[in-house]
Amino acid sequence: MLASGFKGFTNASVTKLSMVAFSAHTFLSSIMDTRHTHSLTYQNIERQQYHKIITKNSVFSNSSSLIFGLLLLYQFRILERQRGSSKYMCYIISVGVLSSTLETIYVIVAHALNMKAVIPSGPYALIASTLFLFFRNVPVSYSMKILGINFSDKFFVYLLAFQLYLSESISTLPSFIIGIVSGILYEANVLGLKKWRFPKAIQSFVKKFISPFISTKKPPSLSIPTQNTNVPFRTQATATPDRELINLLRDMGFRDEERIKQALIQANNDPTRATEILINS
Repeated sequence: MLASGFKGFTNASVTKLSMVAFSAHTFLSSIMDTRHTHSLTYQNIERQQYHKIITKNSVFSNSSSLIFGLLLLYQFRILERQRGSSKYMCYIISVGVLSSTLETIYVIVAHALNMKAVIPSGPYALIASTLFLFFRNVPVSYSMKILGINFSDKFFVYLLAFQLYLSESISTLPSFIIGIVSGILYEANVLGLKKWRFPKAIQSFVKKFISPFISTKKPPSLSIPTQNTNVPFRTQATATPDRELINLLRDMGFRDEERIKQALIQANNDPTRATEILINS
């Protein structure tokens, strides 16, 4: 399922942190028997319990949802590697605020129409939004034929999302729809969401004091001795892209190594530009 160059949480510290946070909050709520109290209803808004608009996003309501949700978040780490951890965290915050706002509006409008609306606890809108980004931005690595029908490796991720939906039944449908809408709005850069970034001071603080504790080191790479040539260094680097950059792009889901090399050469070994070239080609 979406084999990649780097394993585990390498270059995916935000994914690791979010999975730990969701698991810990769900576990604590289970011990305290408060998981059923995190759903969002109109009564919460009426009683000015605004904290539930935020806290409901970090507690899965049952063990099945937790397992399927964590598996999906783990698969989505490929998007963090495409964008970088800082940009991915900005995406999570932007979509989290947007989807929570839309869910609150949905609850208020439903109440005004004399309809009962309950938003179950869990990051379902975030997962649905990220699933949309996964659909748009992650290329197919390979496909297989089962009973005469072609399935790509991405099909198994969609199957996990369907299992997550089934684990909560129709109650999560509004969150899934709102999540997809949020993903579409984010990709369209509505309100400048896609371009929002943390201030440089915050980025510097996180990189210096937080990243060392949550980041996963890259596995050591094998150094292969090469013969010395008279080719200038810059020309040689451009002609033969660095193996770590190739592995990084393979880890993003691009499987054709020749295309990766050509993209890196064209982008002058800039992985961000190379990613755009590969996606648009």
